[in-house]
Amino acid sequence: MPAIELRDVHKAFRLPHEVHTTLTERILSGFRRTTYEKFEALRGVDLVVEPGTFVGVIGGNGSGKSTLLKIISGLLPPDRGEVSVDGSMSALLELGLGFSAELTVRENVELYAAVLGFPRREARRRVDEAITFAGIDRFRDAKLKNLSTGMRARLGFATALQAESDILLLDEILAVGDADFQRRCLEVFENLKLRRKTIVLVSHDLGQVQRFCDSAVWIQRGRVQAEGDPEAVITRYLRTLNTSPEIGADVDEEEPDGPPRWGDGRVRVVRAWVEDEAGRPLTRVRSGDPLVVVAIAEAFEDTVQPVMGIGLHSMDGVLVYAANTKWFGVRTVTVSAGQRIEMRVPMIAALRNGRYNVQVGIADRFSTTFHDVADGVANFMVHGSACRQESDFQGRLSHADLQARFATRLLDGDELADADAVAPMLNRGGPR
Repeated sequence: MPAIELRDVHKAFRLPHEVHTTLTERILSGFRRTTYEKFEALRGVDLVVEPGTFVGVIGGNGSGKSTLLKIISGLLPPDRGEVSVDGSMSALLELGLGFSAELTVRENVELYAAVLGFPRREARRRVDEAITFAGIDRFRDAKLKNLSTGMRARLGFATALQAESDILLLDEILAVGDADFQRRCLEVFENLKLRRKTIVLVSHDLGQVQRFCDSAVWIQRGRVQAEGDPEAVITRYLRTLNTSPEIGADVDEEEPDGPPRWGDGRVRVVRAWVEDEAGRPLTRVRSGDPLVVVAIAEAFEDTVQPVMGIGLHSMDGVLVYAANTKWFGVRTVTVSAGQRIEMRVPMIAALRNGRYNVQVGIADRFSTTFHDVADGVANFMVHGSACRQESDFQGRLSHADLQARFATRLLDGDELADADAVAPMLNRGGPR
């Protein structure tokens, strides 16, 4: 049974064109009737989330993402359609919702723990854990109103995580706190994935959706436009985002003699190549040897700390590796119009034999708007790999070469007995 299932869900809101809140305003308006506009936030949404999956929901502002989470959580009733949820659920939709500004940090967390129904001893432990996780031990006895906005957001996130539920609904919570706090939040998500929690995450951080989510759902104007593999869904979303007239982005036509590309053009890749460690141009590399991908980009507008990354694609179009500066915790410099920035990416060619195309991407510092994504700006050939082109026992091809080595030997009687004891565990955990 699915953990979450939505069938033909609709939700609309009435938006007033004028709002008269005082008697004077009503008199001056001549007691005209307020007119309304119907805004359809969700229009026939069908969605199935299986237990233990991590689903990312992406889309522009006003596309219906937050409304979707509120309907799943039960905060909003659908106008039409059915919603079913199997399991206990916690919704982190507005961090700090329900906190009192006049209570201290400790008192607020204690109140939250009491609402969740934790016994006194358990509540005391969880209060300490939440305050420590938020990094505000020094302020545990300070009134909440005296904390900064970022500290309150961190406390709200840390407190909400104390709820032990089967399903978590998360709305834009990865943006709170400094770099160290975000690192700890990502560790929490890694742990939640290992524990097979069912998670629905709304986020504008497409890099995090790629990193954590098993599947992605793209919503636009209240409808599901695409769902499935995060890489494929995000690619479709970005192509529409950066070419849609309503966004106001310039359409980058494919250059006749250049690589396919898209983006708003604020920063553009002007050159890219592959070289060896000595700086010599490279077109062929032995599997397992080092290489360096180099790209130079030019800014046409001032850009604050752009995120730069690469992707390696096999000739059959499979993405075999992707990385960017944000994932690795590297902060780029602010680039002024007319300046150029160089990116160097040393790596090991741990790949099977074949030709690989290099894709270079540049986005804003939040990874929400792409300035340029250029496909096939460079390529190189890998040779000398022991990996073959043939598929494995289940029909899959290996694109990586991790330099595996095989050794076999006959076992004696005692070793066979030990092996027989382990065999049931291997069978349970093996491929199905």
